[in-house]
Amino acid sequence: MMALPSEEINVDIHCVTRWTKLGTRWRGVALDTFFEDIETHNEYTMVHSYGGYTTNLPLQDLVGGKAWIVYEFEGEPLHVEHGGPARLLVPHLYFWKSAKWVNGITMQRFDKPGFWEGFGYHNYGDPWREERHAGD
Repeated sequence: MMALPSEEINVDIHCVTRWTKLGTRWRGVALDTFFEDIETHNEYTMVHSYGGYTTNLPLQDLVGGKAWIVYEFEGEPLHVEHGGPARLLVPHLYFWKSAKWVNGITMQRFDKPGFWEGFGYHNYGDPWREERHAGD
């Protein structure tokens, strides 16, 4: 992954527990790079992490410069407690959608709930619509 073209990403991040961190700086590889040679009719994805964590995302939220696999935070290698060596970064959604310790992404024909979504978190998680829990 380190041999792939990377970019610096400067974004705000929003946690479902109602905190926001402004102006965070990351380095990583756009998911567009990983998906550029993949043809699919699937509209959904499931992101998998070590430890069994999963989160579901529409494919359209991972492409078009909207998501990255990041390995640096604030100019330093990403620490394990923050998802290192590599985590997903999807800054336009609540941060539980930015899975830590990513080890795979599967494409799915149908949307299925991930870990937190299965426990009542909102299926999408848009912070501007305050989509924290199912029904919001």
